[in-house]
Amino acid sequence: MSIAPSSTCTLRFVLLCLGLLLQACSFTPWLPTPGTAPSSGALQTRLLDVAYPLLTASADWCPFDQEPTYGFLLREDAGGAGAENTPVQGRAVVAYVHPRLPAAVAGLTVEDEIFQVNTASIRGNSADKVGQLIGRLTRAKIQPLQLEIIRGGQSHTVVMSSMPACHYAMLVLDTDLINGITDGRRIGVTRGAMQLFTVDDELAWVVAHEIAHNILNHVQNAKLQAMLRAFLATRGEVPGSTATMPPRPALESQADYVGAYLMARAGYDLSAVKRVWERFQSIEARHGRKEHGLAQTHPPTKERLAAFEVTLQEIESKRQAGQLLDFRLEGER
Repeated sequence: MSIAPSSTCTLRFVLLCLGLLLQACSFTPWLPTPGTAPSSGALQTRLLDVAYPLLTASADWCPFDQEPTYGFLLREDAGGAGAENTPVQGRAVVAYVHPRLPAAVAGLTVEDEIFQVNTASIRGNSADKVGQLIGRLTRAKIQPLQLEIIRGGQSHTVVMSSMPACHYAMLVLDTDLINGITDGRRIGVTRGAMQLFTVDDELAWVVAHEIAHNILNHVQNAKLQAMLRAFLATRGEVPGSTATMPPRPALESQADYVGAYLMARAGYDLSAVKRVWERFQSIEARHGRKEHGLAQTHPPTKERLAAFEVTLQEIESKRQAGQLLDFRLEGER
């Protein structure tokens, strides 16, 4: 299959727009920024703390985007000196540990320096290379993972086993807009959203909604549709109705539905979802929907709140019956 050069430019533009805008769940950009902003590092840590339980709880819903995790991240630290004041290069230092995942349970802590992975010395290797080595061993199912670390000048051994998780990167976006967005692989939450949703259960709803878009392949399906349209345009053809996706508000409703199930699976308080919608309902009553541009792309907040109440009853019924919390989209129920 070939595409004419002029069409390729159009295709790239379409895909760029889709990646940046299609799954953007913009909220209310006129809201004032409450309080003093925490440091970007603190915001990123909080986002990871909230996101990891959602990523592990949804692991069986993303079989093609699944990757084992221990719940820790590394950073490069080239500072310090070794014997006879020679520079120490390529120090892989623990930058983040989720408090509920295997690494923390095994005793790994922030600022631990890793110098051996299983039986392989990794001194002098960059944090990226150490991460790649750990990834290869884990994907090869070489378990448990044994790390030799230095903490406070003393060596320790940490042993842990991985657990499955959806492999979506989590990023804090440096803007005061109240927004969440995904391109199918990365999920961004704005600084403004994180400052507005000071309760972790409310922030979890923003993240769960974006993860749900990825689980449902909304972004990938939109990209494929854009490619098909661009290709047919080069042939002077128009795609038929079978090539169209559901309208955007329907996609948002699906993400709301699956996101609520994901919140329940991860142990978050579902009443936080209701508080989020009630807050936006109050904002819309004062400012209207057209001002923030969601009228054409998102269902009315009143409808989303009503739909959530139905979903909540469905989830509670399954809990009481001892059933698995597996979602079924409309038409499958």
